[in-house]
Amino acid sequence: MIAGIWSAVLTPLNAGQAPDVAAALSYYRELLQRGCDGVNLLGTTGEAMSFAADQRIAFMEAMASNGIPRERTMAGTGAASPADAVRLTHCAFACGFAAALVMPPFFFRDAEDDGVVRFFDLLFSRTNPRPASVLLYNFPRMSGIAFHPDLVDRLVREFPGVIAGMKDSSNDARLQSEILTRHPELEVLPGSESELPAAKARGASGCISGSVALWPELARDVFASGDEASGERLSLARAALDGAPFIPAVRYVTARLRRDASWESPLPPLVPLDEAQRRALDFAIAPFVEAPR
Repeated sequence: MIAGIWSAVLTPLNAGQAPDVAAALSYYRELLQRGCDGVNLLGTTGEAMSFAADQRIAFMEAMASNGIPRERTMAGTGAASPADAVRLTHCAFACGFAAALVMPPFFFRDAEDDGVVRFFDLLFSRTNPRPASVLLYNFPRMSGIAFHPDLVDRLVREFPGVIAGMKDSSNDARLQSEILTRHPELEVLPGSESELPAAKARGASGCISGSVALWPELARDVFASGDEASGERLSLARAALDGAPFIPAVRYVTARLRRDASWESPLPPLVPLDEAQRRALDFAIAPFVEAPR
């Protein structure tokens, strides 16, 4: 069961702008100790699509071979190329991770449901997934394709037992409720902690979020207790990031909290926050994160 608070983690970079394995291992272990139920490697926050497939595979293998709990790890394996998606997904399965998080094929944004089903047929026929080992990654703002309820029906019907659930980064409460009504056996996790108590009340299994790494203890406690006051504080914390580009903002706050500027710069085409954005974000997040000593 994939449930609770999962951090869609940043990918630290070394001086050559490749994934920094040592920094990642230390950081991800810390998040698991501080209250995250799991970590999602190489998602959107992890800038997966900016890395070559070989880099992503090497990073997954390094995480799996260096003691990260595999049952508490999932990896984003979507790619525009079906061949790359097969390689990446096969690697996630070979690493023994809890799930492969698969975005629909993107770039061809006019792809119809038949085309998406065809993509997954190719993917599953070549990777032989074990039961409940795939999470659908619904993020139409980035992929251009939505896992709408009828499409989910088809995928569940045509590939029985393979799909564990869905991460919904559209954060559409109506969509989540409809998927759970039709398929109560699926795990549905929004991509934000903003309305975590409400999501839990409608049947969500938790969340997979790029910002819970900044306040894992609070997110864990809110999901466990459902306390409204704590939930409101968590929502306000997440909203404090809204004035800046999301990934550079999470990178900046992480660099500040870890007192390590190497975390701050993303890969192109993203750019670090400018000085005005940094000052505004410092003010906005001050009530929610501990200032570095």
